Amino acid sequence: MNTKGQVRQGDVNLGPGLIGSLVATTTTCIVSVALRFWVRGRLVKAIGWDDWTILLALIGTIIGTALDFVEIHEGFGRPQSYIGQHQLREFRKYTYGEWLQTFATLMFTKISICLFLMRIPTARALIRPLQAAVIGLIVSNLIITVLWIVQCRPLEGAWDSDVKAKCFSRGQLQRIIMAQAVISVVSDFAFAAFPILILWRVQMAVKAKIALCLLMGLGVITGACCIVQTVLNWQSIPKYDYTYGGIDNWFWRLFEVQLGIIAASIPALRPGYKWLTSRVVNLRTGYNGITLLSGKTRDKQTAFENVSSRAKDSISKRSNHWTEIQGEEIILPEYCQIRKTTEVEVERGVVKD
Repeated sequence: MNTKGQVRQGDVNLGPGLIGSLVATTTTCIVSVALRFWVRGRLVKAIGWDDWTILLALIGTIIGTALDFVEIHEGFGRPQSYIGQHQLREFRKYTYGEWLQTFATLMFTKISICLFLMRIPTARALIRPLQAAVIGLIVSNLIITVLWIVQCRPLEGAWDSDVKAKCFSRGQLQRIIMAQAVISVVSDFAFAAFPILILWRVQMAVKAKIALCLLMGLGVITGACCIVQTVLNWQSIPKYDYTYGGIDNWFWRLFEVQLGIIAASIPALRPGYKWLTSRVVNLRTGYNGITLLSGKTRDKQTAFENVSSRAKDSISKRSNHWTEIQGEEIILPEYCQIRKTTEVEVERGVVKD
């Protein structure tokens, strides 16, 4: 075993830092999905399949976090030469399971994005590619998962080097991960660009178009994380040190999975943002009205009329706001909804005697 790297760095332990990162990112995922369900259930009153699939992704990443905690307990974050063979075997076992979780979680996240995009009113020609993408994601994930499971015969050979087993080579395992990465990157960038096709012909301000496209194109970030993670997996993990040399790779994989869940939930929170800003405006309106009533230099009747006028405007705005939230405004504002115009021509008959 080559231990030059370990001798130079000594017995360091990055486990506490890994735990802190896990707690922070996993908590953010839980909060973002919880807010998503609150917005969809309380404001929009329309929980859909995209919400349930992102919930499955959240459950998957929570399972992955639990596996990571066990890996850290077994020596992840320390140089491999300073942990025992039993710990190394347990670490590899849970890493084997964590990759299966990663495949499934990424699949559910991307399916959720597809289903979310289907909620935007658009032509059938744009819906069919999304339906095909869902099928493609399911099929490709099943193939990759099966290949990963059967990488060794017997199965224990995947994590126990003492078992005589026939296994895939290191290069073959990397190709499996590479195939998953290609699917992930292509889908991330494709789904990020898809809103441009929908919003291109919508009559709305250019700034609003750009803002919506950026909001719905956050998947580019996870695609970039996947590219970095794949390069690191292919080049930089030393064969002699999995528990310490693979930390950078692990971080980028964590970001890809959990930032994907967060990015998929942010666009669905837009009605909640509009609701919150509406409440703030209403509070400010009420405060201004009270200030007017208490002013000594103004006529009381005039102040009362001003407050009444403001209250009516506030109620009107709130009514319009709720009308928008309960419609297909889930993504587009009311003035940007795509409408179909039908022209009807009526001919009058002439009655002759």
